[in-house]
Amino acid sequence: MRIGTTSFIYPGGWLFNVERLAQDFDDVEILFFEADGPGAFPDLAERQALARCKREHDLTYSLHAPLSASLASQDETRRRAGVTSVLRALDAAAPFEPDNIVLHVYHGDGERDPNPPPDLAAWRERAANSLSAIAASGIGRERLCVELLDYDYGLIEPVVAELGLSVALDIGHLVRDGLDELAALRRLWARTRIVQWHGTDPNDRDHRSLEHYPRARAVALIEALLAGGYSGVLTLEVFRQADLERSRVVLEEVFAQLGCPYPGRRAARGCS
Repeated sequence: MRIGTTSFIYPGGWLFNVERLAQDFDDVEILFFEADGPGAFPDLAERQALARCKREHDLTYSLHAPLSASLASQDETRRRAGVTSVLRALDAAAPFEPDNIVLHVYHGDGERDPNPPPDLAAWRERAANSLSAIAASGIGRERLCVELLDYDYGLIEPVVAELGLSVALDIGHLVRDGLDELAALRRLWARTRIVQWHGTDPNDRDHRSLEHYPRARAVALIEALLAGGYSGVLTLEVFRQADLERSRVVLEEVFAQLGCPYPGRRAARGCS
């Protein structure tokens, strides 16, 4: 498996972060959280530098598409705008050729929408139309990874399977919500290209250090990934340096407990 983390760890831009992460990680989740406006995407020079860094260090990139994209919205104007924003992000990312694209399909217009759509079939049709339009841009369908969010993934799973897409399995969300992460892993194994991992702190804030993730469950997760020969990305989906450093310690300890070498890289190199 390839060990990854996000491009929002250190104060600075995408390249600044990747240069510092390349020595320790195999994959960087490039976060294009904003859909437009100044600074939403790196400029061309930075994008080209990201491409060079990727080649020099045998990195893979997992692009996270804009959070505001509501790909199954009942508002047709908003749904189409969401598709456009994802396509714009893909166009901006083209120079560094992301290997995976992480997409949110909300059950409503955002996470924990208090008014989810009542017509499940219509919701699936809208999601399928948006995802098909994104796939029609020419990107390989298997590279499009629909993330597990805050609702039963079984609702969107038929669309993902029918379109030949992949899964970004957010283990942190499952444990946060009191669900069985290993059962989900077994069910979605064949389509999972990314496993997103993080803890939830005592204040119920997720995307925190793995020190807040139950250790026995951490061991069971890594054991399951190793036993199944998982070869996708395991990304520490945190957004602060302290959370990343503590999470990496936890990860190394778990591998040691299982008697397996930690797969993360160590040779310090810079990017030209």
